[in-house]
Amino acid sequence: MSIVNSIETVREWLGSTVCPMVQLKLPDDSATDASYPYKLVNPTAFSLFVPSKDRLPPKVPAPIPSVCVQIVEGTDSLTMSSRSIKIRLCFSAWDPGYHGRDIFKPKNDGSGAYVQWQNEEAAAFFEKNGEGWRDAWNFVDTALRMIENAEYIGPLRVMKEDGITFGPVSEQDAVPDFYPYWFAWVEFAVEEILTRTPKDYQHLL
Repeated sequence: MSIVNSIETVREWLGSTVCPMVQLKLPDDSATDASYPYKLVNPTAFSLFVPSKDRLPPKVPAPIPSVCVQIVEGTDSLTMSSRSIKIRLCFSAWDPGYHGRDIFKPKNDGSGAYVQWQNEEAAAFFEKNGEGWRDAWNFVDTALRMIENAEYIGPLRVMKEDGITFGPVSEQDAVPDFYPYWFAWVEFAVEEILTRTPKDYQHLL
């Protein structure tokens, strides 16, 4: 399998397995208050970079929320005929604070159930805060759970023996403030069989 195919395999797996399990706010930087037209969407999985708004694929509403598949490094073991690739997933979310529809209230019927707050009061409610980081990290938690439970991503074996690392996006060991955008990352390794046919021997095969 080529490096390109490996990247696309991970991206497609995220798009079909992880992203459908998550719903996050669709960004609207002109409405970071109660005027926000509340809308939740599934994140999009991208390869190598997150495109700008004018370069989005069809049917993708926004660059964020998303997860981007990147390669940190790769190693070909020629004696073992295997390739290992360290993958970095970059997660992004947008959330300026609590909107009314973010809040669930007791149903008050003795069932113990909660229902989404939806009325005129809820539509006018907004509390600006720095709690949006929870969206990014809930996204990360979902991805971690799926990766940790997977033995293979397509033909790629998840190298559980190498563990998984994760953290916030940082600059010079400090976590920058990109409010209302929130970012995090996950790194793990995959392995695949490396097939090489020496040119000098091809006529004998």
